[in-house]
Amino acid sequence: MLIGVDVGGTFTDLVLADPAGALQFVKSPSTPDDPSRGVVNALELMATERGESLGALLQQVSVFIHGTTVATNILVQRNGARLGLITTRGFRDLIELREGSRQNRYALRTPAPEPIVARPLRLEVGERVGPDGDVLTPLDEAEVAGAIAHLKAADVEGVVVCFLHAHKRPEHEQAVRAAIEASGWRPFVSLGHEALSREGEYDRLSTALVNAYVGPGLQAYLRHLFGQLNARGIQVPVFVMQSTGGVLPIEAAARRAVGAVTSGPAGGAMSGALFARALGLANLVTYDTGGTSTDVCVIQDGVPVEHSRTDLADLRITAPAIEVNPIGIGGGSLARVDSSGILAVGPRSAGAVPGPACFQKGGTQATLTDANLVLGLISPETFLGGRMPLSVSAARAAIEADVANPLGMSVEEAAWAVHVLATSGITEGIRLATVRRGQDPRDFALMSFGGAGGLHANGVARELQIPKVVIPRMASVLSALGFLAADIRQDLQRTLDRPIRATSHAELATIFDELEENGRALLKETGVGTDDIHVQRSMECRYARQIHGIPVSVGASLEPSDLERGFTEAYRGLYQHAHEGEPGIIDTCRVSVFGALPKIDLPTHEPGPGDPTPAFRGRRDIYIGRHVEATVYWFDDLRCGMRVAGPAIVESASTTVLLEPGSAAVMDRIGSLIIVAGAS
Repeated sequence: MLIGVDVGGTFTDLVLADPAGALQFVKSPSTPDDPSRGVVNALELMATERGESLGALLQQVSVFIHGTTVATNILVQRNGARLGLITTRGFRDLIELREGSRQNRYALRTPAPEPIVARPLRLEVGERVGPDGDVLTPLDEAEVAGAIAHLKAADVEGVVVCFLHAHKRPEHEQAVRAAIEASGWRPFVSLGHEALSREGEYDRLSTALVNAYVGPGLQAYLRHLFGQLNARGIQVPVFVMQSTGGVLPIEAAARRAVGAVTSGPAGGAMSGALFARALGLANLVTYDTGGTSTDVCVIQDGVPVEHSRTDLADLRITAPAIEVNPIGIGGGSLARVDSSGILAVGPRSAGAVPGPACFQKGGTQATLTDANLVLGLISPETFLGGRMPLSVSAARAAIEADVANPLGMSVEEAAWAVHVLATSGITEGIRLATVRRGQDPRDFALMSFGGAGGLHANGVARELQIPKVVIPRMASVLSALGFLAADIRQDLQRTLDRPIRATSHAELATIFDELEENGRALLKETGVGTDDIHVQRSMECRYARQIHGIPVSVGASLEPSDLERGFTEAYRGLYQHAHEGEPGIIDTCRVSVFGALPKIDLPTHEPGPGDPTPAFRGRRDIYIGRHVEATVYWFDDLRCGMRVAGPAIVESASTTVLLEPGSAAVMDRIGSLIIVAGAS
């Protein structure tokens, strides 16, 4: 039995795959004060639905994968560990100098980001390694001992050690960690060369700082969660979803805390890849609209697009990760009219507590969920299977006060304006995610998930002229489902910084073989067998005088001419041109090592009659710029081959889909609703 659990801002989602291949899911409100309580609540709800005890359920589990927003929330809320920094003399202010540029170079009055390490806790010691790895100044052990004593007395929770060029020669950083351990002090220690083994002092420092900043909090949470699960009978290791779309055991994930910053959205991308392969779609763009935000991912050739840098909360994380493009629009996004009389939706959110006004948990401000409820798009009786009845009157009061009165329009018109603005925001996010990569969104299929995604999917596809929309039956829990399509993954890299033409097959083979051997050893420590390991090789390359590289896949050939050709093709594919004749430079060699875990198979069904009458649930007046009567169908009762014409509402206990007039949808063989605009 496989279980995936995703803790989101509003709901905790759980997906279970039993040995027969059947999939079940539940949603439970998240508990921000203690996310592990939300996980246990979801497990208890699943056990109840299966008619068994929680202990009996957990004893049957063979794989348990967890994704959490704990690390993300620590960064966004700036409530991480109290840190100290030990660095090379003359470099303690690198955290503030950054790269010498502003994040927004035109916002001249914007204050510089607040550093996450106070200046008195940024200590310098004598040592220096040159760019070629030669020791120019030996490590001053007396100064190191003094720095350790100072930080211990300051009661810091985490220590970051980041020396100049330590990725070329890490002995000095390792010696500081050994000195900390020898002192008997046990803070969370993050070394720069372990956080990032490549050129770029600021990138390496920032990544190591983020790792230590979120590490103690994530470590404490994961250990507490495992204790809760262990006390209730779980007998297998718990894996934690990583931003790469792979997973790590709890202890490894706690040490590599920076890798879990976008674990939830990575699960959604893995689900997108799973469905793309099942449906034979080479290119797919996914968007996940949950309670607080929308996350956009691009799937190419059945694989999520990755990048090597993430900027979050004014902090840089330079590490492999699935490219997630966040948009501040979710079901709980606040709708308001600013002092200029302009309507805005998001990025501020009502969150899980107090939540939208219609939840009746103390929230009074208008949200996107309130607007969709006023429009008749959401049923107040079937939300969360009826476990959370919604108040239409509270939603109307919030929309009237915050939007309708300031704009001088009816409540329905105001709610529709909120809906349309949210649709446009999602559309622009998808357009940016595709066009900036040199891609035309019309060449993609669109996949919508998250509890609120289906209400906007038809409108988004119409605006982008995307011909096909996929909405899975389990749309509201697809991130948790994606966890069950993941493997254990370790990423290793080594700086080369040399023109491709100046390398040799033998040299590159040695580098890649050593990285692969180290990666295999790490996976074997987690119990992965040799036959269950596979490897992907890649490089990060650029032209001379360029700062940032691009990822280039490495095939069977390591001949420089073949690698140069691969770089040119990758560059042209991204930017639609290449600098012919200019030599390419290999910045880093990378290896991703995967250890196979048991996987889910999406259940398939044979097509039947096209008449959707068995799923008919009545008719409802909705407002979509005008009042229309929509046919209502129950998602779970639609079977393969059934065809639905708009205007219609397809709803379930956890999600709702709006099918506009002029569009039609058909249920496919894996239980997804396929919408084709203008096909009614």
